[in-house]
This record gives sequence, C-alpha cells and structure tokens, in this order.
Amino acid sequence: MYTGRIRRLSFLVRAHQTCADSGPISEHQRKTGNTLRSRSVGLTCLLALTVLLSAAFVKTALAQDFTGAVYAGTNAHQNGLVAYGRKADGTLAYIGEYLSGGAGGRLNTGGPIDALISAHSVLNVDNRFLLQVNAGSNTVSSFRINKDFSLTLVNQIPSGGFGPDTIAEHDGVVYVANVDSDGVYTGPTDQVGDIDAFQLNRETGHLQEIPGSKRQLLGRPSDLGVAASGRSLVVSLYNAGSTAISASAASAELESFDVIRPGLLTPFPVATITSTQRNNDQGRNLPGAVSIAIRKVMGHEVVVVSESREWLADGQPAPLSEFQTGSVSTFDLNDSGFLSPISLDVPTSSQITTGPTNTSTSSCWLSFDKDGRSFWVVSASSSIISSFQFNEDGSVEEIDSRAATGVPVNPYAANPAAGATGFVDVAETGDSDFLYDLESGTAEVDVYRIDSPGAPLTRLQQISTGLPQGGGIMGIAYVNPADRREGH
Repeated sequence: MYTGRIRRLSFLVRAHQTCADSGPISEHQRKTGNTLRSRSVGLTCLLALTVLLSAAFVKTALAQDFTGAVYAGTNAHQNGLVAYGRKADGTLAYIGEYLSGGAGGRLNTGGPIDALISAHSVLNVDNRFLLQVNAGSNTVSSFRINKDFSLTLVNQIPSGGFGPDTIAEHDGVVYVANVDSDGVYTGPTDQVGDIDAFQLNRETGHLQEIPGSKRQLLGRPSDLGVAASGRSLVVSLYNAGSTAISASAASAELESFDVIRPGLLTPFPVATITSTQRNNDQGRNLPGAVSIAIRKVMGHEVVVVSESREWLADGQPAPLSEFQTGSVSTFDLNDSGFLSPISLDVPTSSQITTGPTNTSTSSCWLSFDKDGRSFWVVSASSSIISSFQFNEDGSVEEIDSRAATGVPVNPYAANPAAGATGFVDVAETGDSDFLYDLESGTAEVDVYRIDSPGAPLTRLQQISTGLPQGGGIMGIAYVNPADRREGH
C-alpha cells in the first residue's frame, strides 16, 4: 500500500518538474508570436496534474475509514448496485456503481413503487459477497466485496425461471425464487413460480446450478427463509388468496419444504398455512405475504411474516383505495417443517381501516434489532415504518405504529404514485444503531438513528447520488467487515 503511494507521489513530482522545465515565455517567442508550444505544454501539464490529483482523490475517497457499507439495487435496464460507505456517525458517502451484467424489471405490472413485490432481491453472504436478482433478464449475479467496499462482478447465471425476485442462502447453498415458471401471466394475480438452487463457492463467489433442484410453488413467491437448522425452507406467497390460481393456494400464505440434502427439497411442500381464510365473516382482506424472518426462541424456530392486505376477502385484487391495514403473523416451525399458528393478523395500526392515506397498508419488509426482541415493519404504499416487540413465546405486539413516515400514494389521483415517498426496503447495522430505508418514489436512501424501539426514528440524512430517477429501485443490504466470515 505504501509503495503504491510513494510511486504516485514520485510521478506527481516528476510531472511538476516537467511543467516547471517548460519555463517562462522567451522574449523571442513573445516577439515572433510563437508562444503556442509553451502554452500547449503548460496546458498539457495542468491537465495531467488535474487527472493525477483526481485519481489520487478517488483512491483516497475509496480508502477512507468507513465502518461498513450500504448497497442499493438500481433495478434499472442496466441493473447493478450503488455502494455507499458508512461513516462512524451512520451517514453515508457515495463510493460508486457496479453493474450486474443483467437487466432489472418490474414484476408488479403497475407503477414504479415496489417494482418486484419482494424482499431480499439483494443478499449479503458472509459480508464477503453480494447476490442480486436481475428480474428483466432472468439471471442472478454474484459480486465479491473488496476491502475498500468496491465490488467485483464474479459471474451471472440463469435463474431457472421467469422474474427472479428473492434469494436465500445457507452454508453456501443459494435458493432463488422466480415469480413465474413459464412466463405466461397477466400480473401478480396469476403468477405461479418456482425455486432453483445453486452452489456458491465461498472462496471465489462463483455460482453454479445444482441439477434437479427445481421445485414448483403454489403461487407467486415474495421471500425465502431457511431455518437455522438448515432442515426447512419456507416460502411466502404474495397472491395465495387469488382466485386466478389453484384453490389449494388459498391456504398457502406460507409453504414449507424439508431439505433432503443441501439444495434438494422435498418434491412438494410438507406444510401450508395462512392467517386469514377466504370469504371470512369479518370481511378482512386476505394476506399478501412478503418478508420472512425465522427466529430461534426457547429451543424452537418461529417464522415471522409481514402481510400486505391487498386482496379482498373473496380473493379478488383490491383497488388501491380498498387496501386495508397491514399486519404481522407468526408461526411455529418444527423440525419436520410443519407450521402452526402463534400470533395471527396483528395489525400495524391500532385499528383496521382502509386506504393507504389513512393507515399503514402494504406491510412488506422486516428488520430485527440485534437483541432479537424488537423489529421494524416497512410499508410501501403508505410509506410508514412501524416498530414491534417479539416475545419469548413467538407472539408479537405493536410498539409504535408511526416510527417514521413519508408521503403515501394517493388512490384518487390520476397518477397515484406521483410525489409518493415509496418506502420499499430496509437494512440495519449490526449494532442496531442505524437503519437504512430505500425510497423508490424519490430514489433516495434515508439514514435513521435508532434510539430505542419505542422512540421515533431520527432521520440523519437522505442521499440519492448514483440512484436512477423515475422509480423502480429495489433491494438494499448492509455489510459489516467486522462480521466477515472467511470461505471454507
């Protein structure tokens, strides 16, 4: 490192001497008007010094002492990740953009907010690699995280289906879910997806398909979670209640598979479950399950799932004005992969109401604090972050329904998303001091300080450098070098 700096300084000194040697304009040059060469040499030297100093500045910016990094997915036509270095105070500084080699896409067939309707479209593995779905080109990309937090693309591989939207990893085995198996669909109402598995080389970051790993799902996946034991994989289905897919999906907000051996699941789910039945007497909208977190408490594992309420009780898609208050449900996951209810339909507001301007609808993303006893729930259409308590028996209860707020979509406007903030994903530092929220509507990353789960979040910064405008950005991950796990 020091050798490189000495060489750059020596080069700068030599360049300065060359410029100085060009000397002042002579009396002969002044009289004859032949000053072009001297001025040309001077200009050339100035440009050379400017380039060298700029390069030195960029190198210094990359090498400054960041305590971690945040990576945001662009989900653009040329998809990729925008890297930001985390400073000690939690604020971010732009590092650069790194292309995935694939294309982003919009799988919601709607507006720019929540383009994928999924969690973990960008995944941190061991704080050494980042994986990203390319929804528009049906591929998955793997990046190596360098010591200065820049990225190097390792490889890109077909996802095995149409519209990859979420990724999970356990002990070097990567599972990718696609929203549809054959690519023939009108939208989220009739999407029926699948899962494919890949081996991640934990030395190099190279992805390779595991033959025979494809498994069909009952509906449209939004997230995947692998149990800490590695024995089960759980899938959340966004459209389980939709009448446009099979009736068996109506009870499958979650479906779980046993892991026969790494990358190979049981041919069919061993269990399915939902928090709310179709045509229920309460007229409660059906859950569109999105984000999954699997937590271990008191010797057993609990699946925590965020539920947008964007399907009417009869299974028809709800218009935006009839979205209901979102919720969180929890289920016990035993060693055989069976699911049983714990807390069902715990709303993100004190009462259930309708419309994104009135309540916290579209509950989509989860982030647990380091103590495992509290977590955050992020809503897209209403742009609200809520805080919840996670109890030792696996039950949950709301703490603060409005820990942070933005501008909701307006269902009565000609363009409902115009001017909306569009909270779409969230990442948290390992020490739970800071929370980073991705905003699709404004194409920004919000930086919040976490004082306590019971206190409102304090916004410290909004940064948009490098993010494409126009909506659609998806996926965010935090990398902590202190938690880096070496490959084996």
